[in-house]
Amino acid sequence: MSNSDINLIRKDVSSSRKFSVLEEKLRLVSVWFLGGVFVIGIAIGTAYLYISLRVRSLEATKVTLAQQINLQSAKEGILLSLKERTSVAGRALEVAKPWGKMFTVLQEIASEAQYNSLTVDDTGKVTTTLFLGSIDESVSVVLNLVRLVNERMLRTPQLLSFSYKEDATVQMTISFFPVF
Repeated sequence: MSNSDINLIRKDVSSSRKFSVLEEKLRLVSVWFLGGVFVIGIAIGTAYLYISLRVRSLEATKVTLAQQINLQSAKEGILLSLKERTSVAGRALEVAKPWGKMFTVLQEIASEAQYNSLTVDDTGKVTTTLFLGSIDESVSVVLNLVRLVNERMLRTPQLLSFSYKEDATVQMTISFFPVF
């Protein structure tokens, strides 16, 4: 046998002119299609990279903001607690009465040495026990109470107890509401 190459396809295949024009257009369309697919693939890849970078950036921002919120929530709790306490203190100051004036009223009723006890209840009623040297001093205390009521420095005085002792001393318990 001989070693010759046998080529069964002719070098110049003759085809009709219609087919050659159609073949040329088909090649052109396939090149344009391949180019379009390539461009669309690059565009989709670029969009994917941009979106993935943006998502990572937003997730990092979200973590940072969540940490800031956690830090601020502690501060907010402290501020709310402080605000609540301030409002409670404000209400207490609004209701508070100037009890220092009451000591002036007490000195006008009797001398400091004559007082034994002093109490103030929730309603603001003052109750005090006095040890007096004589009945004349107890009359003086009652007259002072009447004068202070007329001057509107106290209201509703009451004599709760009156004890005359064997040594001629008097123990007297009175109550009243100071007017502020």
